[in-house]
Amino acid sequence: MITWLVLVGGLLGGGLALLASELRPAPPELASALDRLHRPPDASAAAAADAGAERPLDRLGARLAVLSWVRLPKRQLALVGRTASRFMAYKLVFALIGLVAAPYTVVMARLLGWQLGWTLPALASLACAAAFWFVPDVLLRGEAKEATAEYLHSIAAYYELVALERASDAGPAEALLRAASIGRGTAFRRIAAALERAVLDRRPPWAGLDDLAEELGLLPLQDLADIMRLSGSDGAAVYTTLRARARNLRAELLTEELARANVDSERMVVPGSVLVTLMTLLIAFPAVFQMFHGG
Repeated sequence: MITWLVLVGGLLGGGLALLASELRPAPPELASALDRLHRPPDASAAAAADAGAERPLDRLGARLAVLSWVRLPKRQLALVGRTASRFMAYKLVFALIGLVAAPYTVVMARLLGWQLGWTLPALASLACAAAFWFVPDVLLRGEAKEATAEYLHSIAAYYELVALERASDAGPAEALLRAASIGRGTAFRRIAAALERAVLDRRPPWAGLDDLAEELGLLPLQDLADIMRLSGSDGAAVYTTLRARARNLRAELLTEELARANVDSERMVVPGSVLVTLMTLLIAFPAVFQMFHGG
């Protein structure tokens, strides 16, 4: 009995160690990074990045990602900076965890002397595998929501920086490039990379913003590209427009944060009420018990 428990525990520990090593972020690959600098962010670039994956699970995930029945949340993946192959590898790992959870429970129960059948655990393992397959999608939606808020805050700051560059008599293209080089966050790095890619392809910088806005699905970034395109083609004065758009964007973000704070406050009402009720019962119970059973 002890030998089997040690063996099963060792297998479980090895599986967890393998899972942790596969989920650890891999270092960026040079070929994929250079490819992103010279190509627009489309499906071919994503496929090239996935093809360069070195880990076995990533290679398997890349094969799953090209299947016709797989629907990838490309914009959400682009927001969090995750490749399709890594996302499908996560889904496969979670599905395998759900698949082996029920049989593992049966094996452990039998080792402890409890007799359990195999029919119900087999059905439960299939249900767990199907449910766990969608866990990475739920996690990705939460991460993408947080990344969207971070991007919008950075874009609002980018509006202000571009407006200041334009006020200092910088040209439209120069203003975009210089403003992007100031920030150090993820959004600023993505914007700077998109602008550099457009320059290398001999296109105006706002064309790079168009590509990035399409990739990430961010309307404020598309608005900035349209404003700067108008400034570059017609020479329109855009300082006031950029500052006003930045103020409106910050106001929208503040409104969303206040609404989220109100929802969180409402959610705290129920736990607070339950806690007060329990405390009241604990305080009043001795007196009530003594009242009815005192002697």
